[in-house]
Amino acid sequence: MNEDWTTKKVDKYVVVNKQLGQGAYGTVFRGFLQEDETKQVAVKTIKISTISDTPKMIELIKREIAILQKINHPNIVRLFDVARTNNYLYMFLEYCADGDLKDYMAKKDEKRLSELEAVIFIKHIVEGFKRLYKQKIIHRDIKPANILLHQGVAKITDFGFARVMDTEMNDPAYLSRLGSPLYMAPQILEGQPFSAKCDVWSVGVMFYELLYGRPPWAAETAFQLLENIKKQPLKFLPKPVRSQKVKELITLMLRVQEKDRISWEGVFEDPTIKIDEEIMKENMRNILREKDEVSKSISLNKLYIDQNLVVGYLAKNPINTLENSNQSTLDASSEARSQSAKFSSQFDSESNGEIIMSNYRNEKKRRDAMLKYNNYFLFERNIAFFFNFVIQKVIKLQTIQMLQLANDNYFRLIYLIAKNQMVHLERVNQQLSRKEHDKFDKETWGRFLVSQEYQKLTQLIQMDMKHSSEFFAEISKKCNQVQQEELQNGKASSQTTNLIKNFLSIHNNNFEANDTFHMLYRDVILENLKIIKNLNSKETEANLLIIYLTICQNPYEEFKDINYDFNTFYEETENLSLSEVQEKFLKKGIK
Repeated sequence: MNEDWTTKKVDKYVVVNKQLGQGAYGTVFRGFLQEDETKQVAVKTIKISTISDTPKMIELIKREIAILQKINHPNIVRLFDVARTNNYLYMFLEYCADGDLKDYMAKKDEKRLSELEAVIFIKHIVEGFKRLYKQKIIHRDIKPANILLHQGVAKITDFGFARVMDTEMNDPAYLSRLGSPLYMAPQILEGQPFSAKCDVWSVGVMFYELLYGRPPWAAETAFQLLENIKKQPLKFLPKPVRSQKVKELITLMLRVQEKDRISWEGVFEDPTIKIDEEIMKENMRNILREKDEVSKSISLNKLYIDQNLVVGYLAKNPINTLENSNQSTLDASSEARSQSAKFSSQFDSESNGEIIMSNYRNEKKRRDAMLKYNNYFLFERNIAFFFNFVIQKVIKLQTIQMLQLANDNYFRLIYLIAKNQMVHLERVNQQLSRKEHDKFDKETWGRFLVSQEYQKLTQLIQMDMKHSSEFFAEISKKCNQVQQEELQNGKASSQTTNLIKNFLSIHNNNFEANDTFHMLYRDVILENLKIIKNLNSKETEANLLIIYLTICQNPYEEFKDINYDFNTFYEETENLSLSEVQEKFLKKGIK
């Protein structure tokens, strides 16, 4: 398309001269519904003159349209409409606000994701392939650039090389040699028959890349890549540390011989991918059978933070797209209705086009500001749950007698950290409930308050508050009982007696912490740091607890940025060796 246009009207849509990307063929622009410019779409434009003399290209385009028209799945980018003019073919697709997986990885410090994030994205992609497999569709061009992201959800896109299989999905057939060489199965590189397992290979290569920041094999040419795949065994790097079950799945996906490679059916049932709900339900039933209320509460708390320790990777502001529109006219499963659309070279007037472009720029600024608000609250929330994480560490090490803390001291420690978590959550909750916020722009804050993301955020914090307050209540009750017993047995030293009396003065459900709380919180953590250091333990976990308790004193020294990657922090820290933990002591000035 010429570069001198600003907006163009195509049927009931307006196409904006804002390029989003490049597909297997054609260019993708931003667009919106003419009657409501907040309903955004991605518009794939294909110049008729470039395909009219190429029967193969026409066949591929028709195939892509046919495939997308019959698929409606949350992990596959939807096709809403198709329009054709004298010069262009237009495909109106679901708009994904967060870019693609390739760009998302590029923004990470190590160009890789935490295992948790990688697995979540791969699960999304596998869910999409469940639908493709059911409809006997192979994609043939899976790579990070063809996985779009929208509000934390990964979606498969660019079906330009896809086709419906005439044979069984696992039966090799002679098919066209299409795709991106780096992610191509060796059978495609070699020009040999291949089956739906070609996509299993591509997803396996991408999975490896998400985890390690580089593909398992690389080369300058397709021929050399094939040679490397054949001659160089698959290797997993020692760092970052990855779980054995993930490495086993990737190994099965990257078997060079297709007959040895895991099928999609096997991937769907793999423990890394499949959530065994029965096991989860049984675990819950076992917890609820516990008679001791404190033990039950501790177990429920562990279950909760195992699933909700970090929230907010890819948490974006909501952007209205046709995907979440309720208009019946946007039913993607209907036949394409725009085949005879007339093309207008200008949308009303040049000045109107400039106004629309200006509105886009202003809206982007507002969205960026709202994103900062959202990330700020999620950052504070994740710090609050760091305290909960530390509590679980203390409980575990005390239970296996690695710490051997006095009972009254042990419960004071976990009570104070639990209360500090509640202080943080209460502060977040109060700030979210304000109609006006002195830290934020008034207009943008007002927009944020009525956004879908605000609704999701407040629901999350309310859920966190409910769970954490119930856990805190049980810990508080038990802690009070233990402190009173210590006072009554008459064996406590005067120093311990004074400490308990000071402690009982702040033992309440007031989550607006005062100076007495902060002083006691600091003193108890320092005292326990001293006790644990004096153990001179050679156990990595005990030494890690020293780091965690040190961070508890001032978490903002460790977590400095609202975009901080908490998943990577936990992953890397939990996999440190004893010598690496001791190196961290030196860096943090821990003696």
